[in-house]
Amino acid sequence: MSAIIGHRGARGLAPENTLQSIELAAELGVRWVELDVMLTRDQVPILFHDAWLNKLSNGRGQIEKLDFNALGKIRVLSPRKVKGGTSQPLATLASALERIQQLGLGLNLEIKPTSPDKDLLTLQLAVRELKNFPGLPLLISSFSMDVLYEAQRLLPQIPRGCLWEKLPKNWLQKAKDLEAASVHLSTSWLRRSQIEEVRAQGREVYIYTVNSKRQSEKYFAWGATGIFTDYPERFQPFIQDRRRTPFGEPV
Repeated sequence: MSAIIGHRGARGLAPENTLQSIELAAELGVRWVELDVMLTRDQVPILFHDAWLNKLSNGRGQIEKLDFNALGKIRVLSPRKVKGGTSQPLATLASALERIQQLGLGLNLEIKPTSPDKDLLTLQLAVRELKNFPGLPLLISSFSMDVLYEAQRLLPQIPRGCLWEKLPKNWLQKAKDLEAASVHLSTSWLRRSQIEEVRAQGREVYIYTVNSKRQSEKYFAWGATGIFTDYPERFQPFIQDRRRTPFGEPV
């Protein structure tokens, strides 16, 4: 992927996981965005991060208990620090894929089921939408190993990324079994030796969520391939100097 990846679009500047957030990330020069997909009760794949409508939106309730039509009046809230920001409607995965293709972006799609029993179905219905957009640079990531194994079966040619808050001791065996292209790690327990270990085994390493230039410089010096950020505008030099060729293949 690219060295700077827009986290949920540009979530520090626009309502996250919305078309506006994706468009703003593109305006800021980002070439890849990370988005979360989950299912409504009537099995419509939408972009959303939390299983509940609360702090991120103007509604209440659990996503998996609401049909998509019932979500029509729900708006995703603008970040509090953005003066004059406007709320935005929920986006379907299909509408986001269309916009991403129009903008020429790559997509790291995180499978974010509302509950563990929905993980494989969330992936399967997302794949149905993805197949309508052949050629889109794509990586599928998830905290669920079951999801990644299913992605390996359904879309073996599409790169997979293992998402971990902390690098497990048996990470290499899991990555080998999944033929994972990358490992995505939180800043919380991150050590330089972990990045070096993963890179030495031929995997790319992406760090989430990095919002300061100083922090990013440290991780790049440690060997990180890229970072996820809420504020792409803070990393213009990196965006210009660290462009990478997407490793996504056509669906």
